[in-house]
Amino acid sequence: MIRKYSLKSDLADLPEQAATVNSTNSECRKCPPKNFVETHKFQGFGENETGNIPLSFIINAGDEYVLFEDFTGNHNKTYFQVGSPTLGPEFLENNLLVRVTTDSSETPFEYNVPLSQTRAFQLENVRRISVQLNNLPIFFQREISFYLEKTFCISCSERGNDDVL
Repeated sequence: MIRKYSLKSDLADLPEQAATVNSTNSECRKCPPKNFVETHKFQGFGENETGNIPLSFIINAGDEYVLFEDFTGNHNKTYFQVGSPTLGPEFLENNLLVRVTTDSSETPFEYNVPLSQTRAFQLENVRRISVQLNNLPIFFQREISFYLEKTFCISCSERGNDDVL
């Protein structure tokens, strides 16, 4: 995971008026002036590569794998891509089940992604992302790719430099 932090002295103060964040299933949230927005990326790396560089994972058929979990109370907007390499024609009816849990629903959203494709999602207040290979014999393994970018509001205490990142 790549995290980019800025020292508080390097950050420009937000204007006096707070930024407003509208949430579909919650009250209107505000980022107070002493807060700032941060983005974390969960990505791979490569020589001469830029942009959305996914990480690769080998997963077993039938097992659920948690790729991301957020234990904070911070409001967030999360963009992620998940997919798998192209497989032979005998595997076309199989898929990757993606489950996403958000603050707005206790029941996870479920998406089926064909094994030969990559899908991108953008959701609000993501708490957990997991994947599972469907319709494959239990002893099969497959490679999947995953990229995530989470933007959220960080609160800073007015006590001084104790909470500086």
